[in-house]
Amino acid sequence: MKKILFLVVLGFAVKSVYGQGHIEASYTPSRKFMKDEDNEKLGAGDMWQLRGRYTFLFSAKQNARKQPVVWSGTLSGMYAHMNNEGMATEANPNDVLNVAFNVSHLRPFSPRWYMMASLGIGVYTVPKDISFKSILANGAVIFAYKLRDNLDIGAGAGLTNSYGVPLIMPMGFLKWNITGPYEVNVEVAGHMKASVSREFPDRFRLSLVPIDMDGMSAVAKRNGNYKIYGATRMRAYIRPEYKTGKKSYIYAEMGTSLYHTVKMSDRSYKGFANAFKGDDSWEFGRAFHIMAGFKYGF
Repeated sequence: MKKILFLVVLGFAVKSVYGQGHIEASYTPSRKFMKDEDNEKLGAGDMWQLRGRYTFLFSAKQNARKQPVVWSGTLSGMYAHMNNEGMATEANPNDVLNVAFNVSHLRPFSPRWYMMASLGIGVYTVPKDISFKSILANGAVIFAYKLRDNLDIGAGAGLTNSYGVPLIMPMGFLKWNITGPYEVNVEVAGHMKASVSREFPDRFRLSLVPIDMDGMSAVAKRNGNYKIYGATRMRAYIRPEYKTGKKSYIYAEMGTSLYHTVKMSDRSYKGFANAFKGDDSWEFGRAFHIMAGFKYGF
């Protein structure tokens, strides 16, 4: 599981789009909070989350092989509020805010090889602890290969200063889809997600998502020292979607929060190494999960 989380957190993707975005609100009701090596309830907590993202095009052109060469920018934001009880109050902040801007570039090198690059900066913070230390930079380069028309794989490296010192880390990329009466998509790009979808008449689409993994992080102040708070979760759900206009959609998600682990690490190289170990990590139990959203331009 730790190796999977490492790949998911460090992956990313660049999509050639002319403008697309979404905004969504989700809720996970109160569930028990425990150490990940046992099942003893030490607290509880729920979570409300508001998330938005918009990608816009700087430039797009075709090379001699009629392949797209794209520069784009993405503005993203996330606010989470948690009502914690017991030990969950000590291990989790009540509020987490992430706001970031990234510039991305897609450049093909051959009929099958291409490069994806991204550079960004953002504020990842607990609102009451916001400071210049909350400003984090990140960058990445991935070289990908199109094995088939529906299968891309790649590898590369990323740079982050989240732990106080510049760190270069390996990254992975996978994108696979099957079209037909049922559409299958598997993607490791920013997060891990697999889905099976079916289009119906009258603008309706239904998706089954057996795995959707994502996370959030923040620079938090504990006992006078700045630390990195990290949370990773995995969900499974059904997603009905309805097309309301030429490029606009409303959708909902109903399912289960299968896995939600949290950890507070030191802002140091040692803290970075320990972040991928199971030591001193906490876990929320399973619970029902719902979400509603609106997207445009997809």
